[in-house]
Amino acid sequence: MATRAPRKARPGRLLTLRALVVFVVLDAALRLSGVGRILGALGRERGGSRRASQVSWPPAEGRAQAERTFAAVQRATAFYYRRHRDCLPKAVTAFQLLRRQGLAAELCFGVKKFPFAAHSWVEAYGVRLDDDPSRIDALTVIHRISARGGAVDREC
Repeated sequence: MATRAPRKARPGRLLTLRALVVFVVLDAALRLSGVGRILGALGRERGGSRRASQVSWPPAEGRAQAERTFAAVQRATAFYYRRHRDCLPKAVTAFQLLRRQGLAAELCFGVKKFPFAAHSWVEAYGVRLDDDPSRIDALTVIHRISARGGAVDREC
């Protein structure tokens, strides 16, 4: 009996469409409000109708759903005009979608001193969700925002 190789997470069409909608809304919000206000709102967003879902995901299922969600974000970038310009819209979109599903996620920001570089990515259930995880190893984490309630001052 032959064993199959594990399948990569495949996003659903609805999740991909949601990612595309978040990209468009985020792009408009970044132009109108700026990065500081958007990140501040992500860190403060706890109550009201915009609250994150309170679902408790078992770690294995949460990890798999986080990977499917990031795959949907990756797929949505194919339809988005800024697909290769920067990491922030992709990371914020993934973070927002994970938060809405009640998944434990953190939006991370890191920098490298020389040559200067900055990058943002999302971590969920011990997995770095990024299109190039090897670049993260050279970065120093300067800030993170938790889906469970605001900014966290600890290293990723």
